[in-house]
Amino acid sequence: MRNLVCVFALCLVAAPVQSQAAPPLSIGQRVWVRSPRASGGMDAGVKGTLEGITGDSLQLRLKGEEGQAVSVGFGAQSQLFIFVGRRSSAGRGAAIGGVAGALAGAVIGFAGGEDCSGNEWVCFDRGTIAAAGALALGGIGLAGGFIAGVLMPHDTWARAALSGPLRPVVTPSPHGVGLGLSLSF
Repeated sequence: MRNLVCVFALCLVAAPVQSQAAPPLSIGQRVWVRSPRASGGMDAGVKGTLEGITGDSLQLRLKGEEGQAVSVGFGAQSQLFIFVGRRSSAGRGAAIGGVAGALAGAVIGFAGGEDCSGNEWVCFDRGTIAAAGALALGGIGLAGGFIAGVLMPHDTWARAALSGPLRPVVTPSPHGVGLGLSLSF
């Protein structure tokens, strides 16, 4: 019983796993700021490299090193995402290709099958041809979708939190970096 109590106590004091914690925000990271629309959804947002943080805005350098610098307001409803890498789309591509191939094979097989009514030696009915077509084209679609997914990775973003009354203020200047804190009520 004592071991069970110790295990339970350790579970309560354990720190969150790295994937559960919000990623840290630092200068030079790719970020994506999205704001709410009146319809309730989120806008496309602004993507760029973080250059500085003030109390209520972020300074971003838009795509490319020679891109223009912009200041993006960050309100209570805004969402901030941090770029965490590129991920393969192999699973999704394989699923889409497999389903599309199976459906196409089933339709083609059903249309190409025949009604077995006679004394024919070999006859494949519509259901058998549809199943064979679904298996054959489903397998081809699965392989093709997997290859397409591997060749087309996508960006992955993790949501970061910039909330609370106390925020760090980091501003770049020609002579270095200015550090401070912003307190809001």
